[in-house]
Amino acid sequence: MEERENYSNLQEFTEEPATGGNRLILQHNNGSQGLKRGVECLRSRTALLVLIGFLASICVNIILTALLIGRLVPGAPLDSSSLGLKLNSAQRRYILLCEDYSALGRSCSKTVKQCRECPEGWLHVGDQCYHFSNNKLDWLKSRDSCAAMGSHLAILHTMEQHDALEEEAKNIGGFDYHFWIGLSDLEKEGDWRWVDNTTLQLKYWDQWSSEPNNHQSGGEHGEDCATLDSHAKTWFDVPCENIYKRICQMDAIQLN
Repeated sequence: MEERENYSNLQEFTEEPATGGNRLILQHNNGSQGLKRGVECLRSRTALLVLIGFLASICVNIILTALLIGRLVPGAPLDSSSLGLKLNSAQRRYILLCEDYSALGRSCSKTVKQCRECPEGWLHVGDQCYHFSNNKLDWLKSRDSCAAMGSHLAILHTMEQHDALEEEAKNIGGFDYHFWIGLSDLEKEGDWRWVDNTTLQLKYWDQWSSEPNNHQSGGEHGEDCATLDSHAKTWFDVPCENIYKRICQMDAIQLN
């Protein structure tokens, strides 16, 4: 077999017939440098694949936890809307994690974020995480904003959740005491449902104002969206076009 001594790519070779058999001709250009860069690239990609595999396992755990929690919550049947909401939330959180670690891979000087049950700055209550926004939007845009963060507008199925959010809203709200939650009767007047399409079980409507009252001040569309009022410690129905801060919610990641 006849070889040319300088070559750059071990995969670029052709086979030519020759007397007494075949010979391999290896084509090349500055081979050692290309091989070195290839090894470095392979190491970087291997590390990235390990990280992506780790994130994928987190995503699976989120989905399994979402399914388990959905079945254990009293009065919250796991219908297709609820399941879709949880899966979309898990997918979005996975994408955000991938973006964080991809950015980290481009600059190893960045500080690695500590793993925790809830994202940094979120309130941890039971098996849920809550985020209080700084800016104000209407109800529909608030719903979409929460979804873009891998979460959804707050769904309050327990007294513990309501009391914890009311207390936090009072502490941080200042002059803003109305916060959007994920409750509306947009689809059918009087049929109040959460954003995962589960029906309302525990109710914290303000009784002094006979809420929900669909007051005429709501205009032609009425008052079809709910807010948590940290002053009255209750809920009010208001026009969905109003501008308020919002409370987003996502499942906590079980680390143990």
